[in-house]
Amino acid sequence: MRKGKTFKSLALLLALCMIVASFTGCSPKKDPLTIWVGVESVDFYTAKMAEYVENYKEKTGESFPFPISVQGVDTASAASKVLDDIDAGADIFTVAHDNLPKLTAGASAIAPVRSEALLAQINADNPDEFLNVIDMIVQGTEYTFGVPYISQSLVLMYNTKYLTKDDVKTWEGIWAAAKKNNMQSASLTEAGGFNNSFLVLAINESTGKMPAIIYENGETENCYFTSDDTVAIMQWGQRFFTDQNGGKMPTDSGWEIELRDEISLSVIAGAWKYNAAKAALGENLGIAILPSFTLTADDVEGTNVKAGTVYRSGSFTDCKVFVMKKGSDKAEYLEDILLFLSSIKIQEQSFIECANLPAYKNAITEFPSMRADTLEADLALKQIEMFSYGIPQPFGNPTAHFYYYSKGAPDLIREILENKESLFGTTAAIRTQLQKIENIWKTGER
Repeated sequence: MRKGKTFKSLALLLALCMIVASFTGCSPKKDPLTIWVGVESVDFYTAKMAEYVENYKEKTGESFPFPISVQGVDTASAASKVLDDIDAGADIFTVAHDNLPKLTAGASAIAPVRSEALLAQINADNPDEFLNVIDMIVQGTEYTFGVPYISQSLVLMYNTKYLTKDDVKTWEGIWAAAKKNNMQSASLTEAGGFNNSFLVLAINESTGKMPAIIYENGETENCYFTSDDTVAIMQWGQRFFTDQNGGKMPTDSGWEIELRDEISLSVIAGAWKYNAAKAALGENLGIAILPSFTLTADDVEGTNVKAGTVYRSGSFTDCKVFVMKKGSDKAEYLEDILLFLSSIKIQEQSFIECANLPAYKNAITEFPSMRADTLEADLALKQIEMFSYGIPQPFGNPTAHFYYYSKGAPDLIREILENKESLFGTTAAIRTQLQKIENIWKTGER
């Protein structure tokens, strides 16, 4: 009797465990291999991983040992999520390359690439600009940590109902159309150090030089933001943002509504905002590189810059990379997955289906889809054109990244542009504020 009861009890417990396991994944083999990508790309990469699993079975004769879960996570927050709780992080996740320093600080939260096949593919497929920002030094040794698969830059998305292709070549052309139609020239999606960088990173059209120096050679002290050129650019920017038909800082209504309701004529944004812009403007959506602007006598007052000098709005031109969580119990499978997901073939398919700009260095000449007569192809081309007017985010260490974005410098730039409380209406006041910004970039303090 006791043996029978014991056997029945064990059988019942085993059955319960199996049921629980099927829902909770309590068995190590049932825990999913997780991959984080941008929200806009979840369906695409879910389908690609289903294809990978099928190929794996054909190649090995065995089923892939883990279920796979592709999840949408904001790229900007993925690194912080992992650093807050590494155990809860995905096995593979997407970050912008400038997050690599903080992810590799100390003992490192991510694993280096060791596969010779993957390293060879990375080196063969990517431009030097990307290869220069995906290696990090950990405990005295340099490793490759990032696997580029998407590139990005800011562009102008605009309303073709009111703006022609000639209008959007210059901010003055957009500004004139805005005055004519009693609208705002452009909305910002966000006023932080990335999305409001088009004046900070402005480039002299004649010399090709960017007045701002931001962490040159990866050195925290190597910043310069107090030149006469920068003062003049900021004085132009203040004139633009304080005019009722000029630039529009972020509001509670949101840039999408401002486009849809014809409050603003354009928005400065990246490809990740493309679907939202298309939803707002429909067939009236146009894409252009960021416009140029010409300094007037008022803009150059108090500087040695000549009136009539032309600048082109600039952008950070970055790559998004896949990285691998350090200590993943599925580590032996991750690099082969990344070899597949970052391949040229998948990058082109990602462009076709999600409008993700490839990181592949020859995409513009080799991908037929990028030469098609489509708005998506135009978006890709304009982003690539912006690579001539931008720099990769030059954050060679986590301190620089923190100082640039999180110690108040973007707020001080906004104060100049909006002339907050009428405190920045003089050249002297702007110079003083620019010095505070430069100090923050260098030291984290004003």
